[in-house]
Amino acid sequence: MNRVLIIARREISSLFVSPIAYVVLFIFLLFMGVVFTYFIFSPGQVIELRELADFSRFALFFVVPLLTMSLFADEYRSGRIEMLRTSPITEFDLLLGKFIGAMSFYLVLIGSTLLYLIVLLLFGRPDFWQVASCYLGMGLMGAMFVSVGLFFSACTSEQIVAAMAGIITLGALTIPDLFSQSVTNSFTSWKIPLRSIIEYLTVGTHMGDFTRGAVELTNIAYFAGFTLLFLFWTYLVLESKKWR
Repeated sequence: MNRVLIIARREISSLFVSPIAYVVLFIFLLFMGVVFTYFIFSPGQVIELRELADFSRFALFFVVPLLTMSLFADEYRSGRIEMLRTSPITEFDLLLGKFIGAMSFYLVLIGSTLLYLIVLLLFGRPDFWQVASCYLGMGLMGAMFVSVGLFFSACTSEQIVAAMAGIITLGALTIPDLFSQSVTNSFTSWKIPLRSIIEYLTVGTHMGDFTRGAVELTNIAYFAGFTLLFLFWTYLVLESKKWR
């Protein structure tokens, strides 16, 4: 466990001195600021963070791959991965340490939105159970997004390729729920419930429950399942590259 924490501290330190991390933070806060101004902090709106948390997925599916793109790709490009493999560090230690490091910066990222909660507290009384549910949902969603970013970073030494693959994959899991209502719920004569499948696979369906203050096991299982799946795939990629 000590080796994992050493790797995590190294990743946290490198992220906090990386220009791209601050670009990511700026883009995220800019997007969230626009959402806050137009959908929450305006006359007649309910004092709650629901819209902010719900819209966060559209910023995060873009910025998280930018945050994770270098985690393994840079190790391949610089050749440090070979040095790490000759040390007592295992692939599992490396994977877990980098995941914890990336999640630490991600938590700082979503923690920055507490500024908007402070503003709301000056003008009303938000439902704190709903606020806690929103942040739990964003945390679980972030774990899923970070695991996807880690997987593609482990697949290539090209950071841009890793970032684009992550953005496309997360976009495919984020955007379709905007159009799911226009999809027929049966497909051809096989009666495939296409709309129901899309709604279940997309992030918005599950994140929407959290933003309403509903913490349900099925939604936790969705995010945890995707997170563990992509972390497992990343581990397999790391193991396969070790023997090449």
